[in-house]
Amino acid sequence: MIGVYIHIPFCRTRCPYCDFVSRPISGAVPEPFTDALCAEIGAFSGANDVETVFLGGGTPSLLHPNAVKRILSAVQTRFRLREPEITLEANPDDVTPALADAWRARGINRVSLGVQSFDDATLRYLGRRHDASTARRACACVAERFENWGLDLIFGAYPVDAWDATLKTCVGFAPKHVSAYGLTYESKAPFGSRAKEAVDDATWLRLYQQAEDVLAASGYEHYEISNYARQGFACRHNLIYWRNEEYAGFGPGAYSFIDGVRAQNPSDFETYLQRPGDKVEALRLSPREIRVETVIQRLRLKSGLDKADYRLRFGNDVRADFGQAMDLLIARGLLEEDATAIRPTLQGFVWHNEMGLALVED
Repeated sequence: MIGVYIHIPFCRTRCPYCDFVSRPISGAVPEPFTDALCAEIGAFSGANDVETVFLGGGTPSLLHPNAVKRILSAVQTRFRLREPEITLEANPDDVTPALADAWRARGINRVSLGVQSFDDATLRYLGRRHDASTARRACACVAERFENWGLDLIFGAYPVDAWDATLKTCVGFAPKHVSAYGLTYESKAPFGSRAKEAVDDATWLRLYQQAEDVLAASGYEHYEISNYARQGFACRHNLIYWRNEEYAGFGPGAYSFIDGVRAQNPSDFETYLQRPGDKVEALRLSPREIRVETVIQRLRLKSGLDKADYRLRFGNDVRADFGQAMDLLIARGLLEEDATAIRPTLQGFVWHNEMGLALVED
């Protein structure tokens, strides 16, 4: 089975740290976009069975409930959904009881709130439109209506020391899932010119460890580099990416990975509207590239790389393919190994990019 990602490329305002494909709008999501999206989904040629649907953005919570219904109907018409996890990303300032009820009625069973912080000064630094009280109201509203819900947080923004209070407010709402990302100053985003403001490595590590300590003490498993969940509530859609399994992407700029081919939709909005489903790039990965990416992605997960799974998928022992790099990373304390699996340590989470370079070069 595959995952389906649907990109909704609209925001009320563009956050200065964001380099995702998006464009600001003041009113409703244009109906021609929904038409094009449904057409692209209906014309998809490939797998039929789907286990996850993820409406990401941009800001999917800007969609009118009827547009959500149309999009999910297109998915249900084209694919067979097998007990699916259906996620919608939402901004706190969009959330109302009526809208949350409408999401449930139309088939959404998981909501991810882009809270980022419960501190007003931090939210202003991040250029967010909502304030802390709006974030708290949105969390309470969603928690009343969805068992499976989570929120995103960002650390490393100023004031840095507000992070502890944000974490404690977060666990007070008891979401089933928490994503905690370090702030990045991407070159293509407005924050790119402010990279000198980034916290130093020691501060970054302290804040990362703080999240680990507070969330672990509240019963969350640190199951991926930046993600924590209650038992049974890991994000099934994102696990498809981290296991390097297949997914279909719809909407401007969306990526797909099907039958060993990674393809990208055009990012330009007008181009997408004219030819939904066209690809600007389609690259067939070599068997070696797929193996490397699978190992790198699996080592983002606390569960790591199951040796038997690797052998079943690729017909070879992982040590025969990457033994030299594995030994180096184990010696550095970034990986640990037992009879069944190779797993990252907490230090391996922190230095995952270095692990990836070692594996590419093996």
